[in-house]
Amino acid sequence: MQSDSRNAIKQQDTCGRSTFVRKYTIGEVAKLTDSNVRTVRYYDEIGLLKPAEVTSGRYRLYTTEEIWRLKLILTLRYLGFDMKEIRNLISGEKSVAKVINWQIEALSAQIRTLTNIKEILQQTAQSDYGEDSLHYMHEMVESIALSSAERKQLIFEQMKDLMFPDEVPYAWRDALLKRLKTCFDEEGKLSAEQIAALNEIEKMLDQPEFIAEAKLSATPYLNMILLDKIDIPTWDQYMQEISSRVIDAIQQKATYDSEVVQSIIHDYVSYFAIGENVPYTPAYFQKFAKKVVPLDTNKVDCFTLQCITLNPRLKWMTQANVLMVKGIQRLAQLEQE
Repeated sequence: MQSDSRNAIKQQDTCGRSTFVRKYTIGEVAKLTDSNVRTVRYYDEIGLLKPAEVTSGRYRLYTTEEIWRLKLILTLRYLGFDMKEIRNLISGEKSVAKVINWQIEALSAQIRTLTNIKEILQQTAQSDYGEDSLHYMHEMVESIALSSAERKQLIFEQMKDLMFPDEVPYAWRDALLKRLKTCFDEEGKLSAEQIAALNEIEKMLDQPEFIAEAKLSATPYLNMILLDKIDIPTWDQYMQEISSRVIDAIQQKATYDSEVVQSIIHDYVSYFAIGENVPYTPAYFQKFAKKVVPLDTNKVDCFTLQCITLNPRLKWMTQANVLMVKGIQRLAQLEQE
């Protein structure tokens, strides 16, 4: 182990006086955080916890700032946050409140799932079927799955009725919900976790706060739809192209302020201008940004997470939304400067 004198770096304080910052080896850091060297090294490799310095001999050295960051990461892992959520929290990509609310929602879904499973097992244990108890349990699960298939269709019809301003025609409601509809058209038996997600969606449709947020989310489309300058097939084809480009950007790990993402955003917003039959100008972009940016809301995010539970293939939607909203925020800021 290197000595304290070697593991210190000379700095100057605000008064110009020389000070020394203690640095710790990776082994010391692991011991101080009740972790292990392998874990600390892994967090470095994925870019979550970089050392303050790497010596010429390739030794990693850390300060108390990195040790605090590691303790925070370990705490968040203990609380069940995944690596992406931790990265969003630490980098400021998402607000602390938003990520914590997501985690609360995820844990609530797990609790509901376990409660559902527990109830099925308790009813089975209390039944008088004896050796046929397993058959009884199977029939219960089959019955729940069958009723869920019917409920999905009813819930989707409720979504079309409730989640849009009254002026939006039903044909457009179908088009705007097209991707989410795959959650409700998916065939096969639902898992206990998916049934819990379906229950939660049903509850949310009874919440005035969620309905208000959902209607607000549809407002950027309203002028374009009412002017009837773009038909649904043309819109749908264009949105498929935009979605494909966004997915490619995500796979390439493009950031919200990258040229590729900003190009997608300009093309996306300009299409709204075409639909509204107005020039695509900086003023139009600012107006559009003011409509879109406030729509990054907790209740709509929670709703999307429940839909992803029903159909995990829709996970890219959350990533795409974050990328586009952050990109619009950045472009709006640049154009104001």
